[in-house]
Order: sequence, then C-alpha cells, then structure tokens
Amino acid sequence: MSVDIQFNIPKDKPIGETLAVVYARYSSHSQGEQSIEGQLSEARKYAASHGYTIVHEYVDRAKTGRTDNREEFQQMLKDTAKKQFEVIILWKVDRFGRNREEITFNKYKCKKNGVRVEYIAETIPNTPEGVILESVLEGFAEYYSLQLSQNIRRGQAESAEKCQSTGGNRPLGYKTGPDKKFIIDPETAPTVQLIFSMYAAGHTVTEIVKHLNSLGLHTLRGGKFTNNSLHSVLNNEKYTGVYIYKDQRIEGGMPRIIDDDTFQKVQEMLKVNKRAPAAKWTKADYILTDKVFCGKCGMPMIGESGTSKTGAKHNYYICSKKKRFRQCDKKAVRQADLEQLVIEKALEVLQDDELLEFIIENTWNFYQAQDESREELESLHAQLEQAEKGIANLVRAIEAGIINEATKKRMDELGEQRKTLLAAIADREIARGFHITRDHIAFFLYSLRDLDYEEKESQKRLIQVFVNSVYVFDDEITINFNYTSGNVTISLKETEDGKAGEGFVHRASCSTIVPIDEHFVSSMGIFLSCCVSYILYS
Repeated sequence: MSVDIQFNIPKDKPIGETLAVVYARYSSHSQGEQSIEGQLSEARKYAASHGYTIVHEYVDRAKTGRTDNREEFQQMLKDTAKKQFEVIILWKVDRFGRNREEITFNKYKCKKNGVRVEYIAETIPNTPEGVILESVLEGFAEYYSLQLSQNIRRGQAESAEKCQSTGGNRPLGYKTGPDKKFIIDPETAPTVQLIFSMYAAGHTVTEIVKHLNSLGLHTLRGGKFTNNSLHSVLNNEKYTGVYIYKDQRIEGGMPRIIDDDTFQKVQEMLKVNKRAPAAKWTKADYILTDKVFCGKCGMPMIGESGTSKTGAKHNYYICSKKKRFRQCDKKAVRQADLEQLVIEKALEVLQDDELLEFIIENTWNFYQAQDESREELESLHAQLEQAEKGIANLVRAIEAGIINEATKKRMDELGEQRKTLLAAIADREIARGFHITRDHIAFFLYSLRDLDYEEKESQKRLIQVFVNSVYVFDDEITINFNYTSGNVTISLKETEDGKAGEGFVHRASCSTIVPIDEHFVSSMGIFLSCCVSYILYS
C-alpha cells in the first residue's frame, strides 16, 4: 500500500546540496538487529563524507531479497517519482535485488526519475570499467541468492528424510515437537476426527461446516471453516500416519489420527459425490447482457431460461419490459443464435486490416485529445523552468555581491515555489500512471486475432471491445460498433418456429446505416477504455 512519506528537507537547504535516502534490510533471518543499525550508521557516515543530506530512511526488517515484496523498498521506488531526493544509499548491491534482471530493472526505475544508486561497501567508479565491475557484483549477488535457495532446499530435503517439519503449514491436528517432528495436538486433533466421522456417517460438507462453526471450532489459521478448508482436511493422507514431502512418502513417519478404513471410506464417498450431477442447471452466461436492447421499446433485454414440451432447456434474450410489465410484444430470441451472429460480425471487423488501422488511428487521436494531464504537466514544467531561471539569476546576483533582504526573500519564495512545483509534477506523474502509445493500441488489437473464439472468455472480450450496443427488432438487428459509423443492420428471415421465439436465420444487409442514439457516450471513448483496461490488466 502506498503511503505519503514526509521527507525531512531542510528549510535553509543550500542550492546545489544533494538530498539522499537510505535503504537497509536484513539479508537473512540469521542476522541480529544490530546489522540493521550498523547499515544505518555506516550510511550516515557515508552521507556526511560525501556532503549528502539524508531526508528519509527506509527499513525492511526480517525480510529477504529473494522476492520483491519488501514494502519499504517498493515504497522507496515509488517515491523516486516525487523528485524529493537524488541519491539512494545502500550497503551492498544485493540490497537492490537478488538477480541481474531485478537489480537492473529497479535501477532503471530510479535512473528514469533522476535518482542514482550508491553502495557503501562496494566502491564502483563511474567509468566504463565501473559498469563492468557493477555487472560482476550483480552477478555475484544473483549467484549468492541462488546458492542460498539451494541450501534451503537441501536443508528441507534433509529434514524430510528425518520426517521433520520443513517449515510449511502443518496440518490441522498436529504441532511440532522439540526435535521438529510432528506430534498430535490434543486440542485440535479431535476436530479432525469429528470431521472424518461425520462425513463417513453421511453428513454433507455444508452440514459439517455449519456444525463446526456453531461449536466455535477454528481452522489452523484461526478462521471459520469453509467448504474448501474442509475438503483439504478430508483429502489429506497424512492423517493416516504417512509423512509426505514432494515425491517422498514415508509410512509411519508421523503419528496417526485417522484409521485406514475410515480414510478409505471417506475417499470413496468423495469420489461418488464428485461424480454426482448437480441438482440444478448451471446458470447460463449471457455475454450480451447490458449491450442488447429491445428494438420496439428501447428497454434492455435480459437472459431467460425455459423448458420445451420435450423437457429440453432453452436460453433466450427477452425484453425486460415484456417480462416485468407485459407491456411490449417483442418476441424473445434464442441466446445461441443472437450471440453467434454478433460474434461473427465483430470478427469481420477484427479481420479487416484497413478497418483495424482506421480504428487504431482514430482511437489514438481521441486519446491524445482527451489527455488533459499532458497539457497540465507541460504547464507545470514550464513554470518550474521559470522558477529555476529566477533562482539562477539570483545566484549570479549574489555572486556579484548584490545581497539584501529583498534578495533573500525572493530566493526563499522561488525555492518554495520550486519545491511545490516538483511535488505537483510528481503527483501528476503518479496519478497519470501508465501512459499508452499508438503501438500499445495496435498491439492489443492485433493480438485479439490470436484468441480462441470457441472459448467464452474470448467471446466476452471481443464483445466488450468492439460492440457498443445491439438493437433487436422482429425483422432485423442493428449492431452499433465502437467506432465512427460502425453500425450494421442485419435483416432476419423468420423460420416457422421463429414466431414462438425458437430461433431465426439471417442475411446481412450492410447498406442500411442506423445512427447511434444520443444517450450513448462517445463510442471511441468506450473503445479506448476497453483498450486501456485490457492493456493494463490482461
């Protein structure tokens, strides 16, 4: 979670003084607390010897560098965008990550924001040779991390051979003894036995969960039982005394809580219940929901299921006004036919190179026109440039011997203005977030051609990106696409059973163009929103 760091920037900071922050962390759990304090102490000495002013110290306690989940470290990387410091002081290169890619990427983030990284224990000259040396040090950091991981895995394998805990979550009903071997927990083992006995007696998982929670019993982590947590207990062979670690199985490697007969009976019952058919139909997934409207009254059409005389289940789209108020005579349309038709027409758009380039260009132009943050940032940068010019002029005046109260007051004003503008620019940059390019839009759209449109999720994405709305009449369908003049009307020739809403066939009549209704926002804006969402979160 991002927090608002208060930097201790001196009010009387001399022009040209370098502001720095310190990052310190444990390199492993075996280090004492003093190692953190030692890093901070050395960093302060380093800053003093180089004329740096430390404005903040970031510390991750009891963390490893193997992953990038270090909260203070991640906060520091984010804060580089605020332009409140120019140098990050570290003990060694391995504090910046544990592999070359991670270190390089993290340093790139800092360099992009005008922040350089310096190490206390490893002197690296700012020369071509220094670049090579730094690469070597990064390689050693990566090697150490991999070696440490191998040592941990080796230690876990040795513990497994002795049937000891390897440090992961232990099963409910056990605890770890002084020799790191599993022993029965007299407080929670009865809960495990109750679960198995109830399931073997024919109680459902839901019934057992309800009963356990009513008794105030808890899972290993202290939470309430759920269907998932109960299944993890019922499927765990360790309760029969089998120690399991990866592909190792040691009979009698841990104390037994459940006898073999009960465990096997429960496994057979789980298999039978898993194969049992659901008592109710699976809810249909109507991918045109919120996009399909009645052509007669303009109200949304909603999904509806029904059963024919033969007992077969059918899914339809029906006018919501007709269903709720019986005030519209629009016939229902079969879900599969309508969705297939819309998907086919959307795919025609996707496969048209000329049309796709037209969409890309118009979306990019629209994005640039809507990008107000760019103009605001340009204005802030222009103001910052003027403030810095003013400061430079005053510095020259002071060097020439022109110094008085007015000069000092103006210098303070410009310094404060510069500080405020830097903070405002940093805030706008952070708020602006990810900035897309024309290439982003093009890559996203062309990559849609590679999806498997037999899959429901791919169909949903296609509809979400390209289709603005669908209007269904008794004799035609109008599809409004998310681009200028992207409207297609398709005539429908009803079959004999079409009168009952059982289905329809269609033929394209693309010469008819129907304008989008006024209540729709800019179709290009919707299209752009889809692009940005999928670029960021896919």
